[in-house]
Amino acid sequence: MLLEGKDIFLTGATGGIGKPLVEILKERGANVRSYDRASEGDLMERIDTTCKALRENTPDILINLAGINDFGHAENQDYDALLTLNLLVPMQLCQAVLPAMRTRNHGQIVNIGSMVGLIPLPHMTGYVAAKSGLKGYSDALRRELCNTAITVTHIAPRAVNTGMNSGKIGMLNRKTKATEDRPRDVALRIASAIELDASDFRLGWPERLFATLNALVPAMIDKGLRKNTQIGEEILATDKSNAKPALIINGTGTESDTQRNIA
Repeated sequence: MLLEGKDIFLTGATGGIGKPLVEILKERGANVRSYDRASEGDLMERIDTTCKALRENTPDILINLAGINDFGHAENQDYDALLTLNLLVPMQLCQAVLPAMRTRNHGQIVNIGSMVGLIPLPHMTGYVAAKSGLKGYSDALRRELCNTAITVTHIAPRAVNTGMNSGKIGMLNRKTKATEDRPRDVALRIASAIELDASDFRLGWPERLFATLNALVPAMIDKGLRKNTQIGEEILATDKSNAKPALIINGTGTESDTQRNIA
């Protein structure tokens, strides 16, 4: 779908990927509306109002980018928040735009997932569950809409050098030598995937290979990730705040603005 003249609604617009993505979309001629967490508040708390606005003024393209991440032991994670913003909110926003898109038989839904949803990593159980769910939802919705002109695009970046990959996650990436892509490079790939009406777009090599191996021979990936588990345990052992992990929220301002402690 060419972006010239298209009306786009985007969540997570002020995050590390969101800022350059908005610029690129506008450069390609799109009219971009976004959810501004700073002025409008927590999207999870404002979901009903946001869905109502989308039903009344449905865009040509919906991009679900906003998300939160967490790194810690499974028993310490805020699953409610992780699953709500990363999975349930995108699903609800999709429900809001679908009636008008079906009526006019036109539109595109873009769900930004993660390679972590395809290569489940230890100590990120809530995030993995949400992003795996978003991938499954996107596939199912795309197949449901196969007889329409509405397209569903799922995009799975690998690690990106943003606030979401700071702190303990950033330390893990450095210790495991994980590649972190530059936000603008990822934003360019997302914009191109949208224009190509790609259905399942995955960024990063060898991550794409590992995702395939995980689907075919998960036991092999289990063994390969034992080092990640050990390094993760070492990081958590030195973090006295592990009992109250910080949620990293995509789509806000500075790193200090993106962290909140959870009881």
